[in-house]
Amino acid sequence: MKKTVRSLGYSIEGIFDAWRGERNIRNFVIFHAIFCILGFIIGIHLLFLIILTFAAAYFLTIELLNTALERLADAFDDQEKKKHGGHYHIGVKAAKDVGAAASLIALLLYIALLSICSLPSLLVWFPGLYV
Repeated sequence: MKKTVRSLGYSIEGIFDAWRGERNIRNFVIFHAIFCILGFIIGIHLLFLIILTFAAAYFLTIELLNTALERLADAFDDQEKKKHGGHYHIGVKAAKDVGAAASLIALLLYIALLSICSLPSLLVWFPGLYV
């Protein structure tokens, strides 16, 4: 039980560290919270908001993994630069780019679901949008 509690503490510490250090995570969480509040106001179906929240959690999971990968790559890169006189390992850039691509795909999924889930309510509020 002690190990489980300790692991939970590390997880919470990681979330707070990412919140403090990653502007994209903060901006996304704030945007999603505002959207959910507006979603209730304009009448987006609760099931759609739940689906969007799962997509948001998916994006945040990928973004947290990307953040961990970037920090590990940066630590490795710093050591390599010290050893090799300022040159970085070519794999570090590739790893960071692939992590960023994973975050982008998760964000595009969220945006697509946001659009699909919002459209019915927006058409009710703004009937002129439907052509």
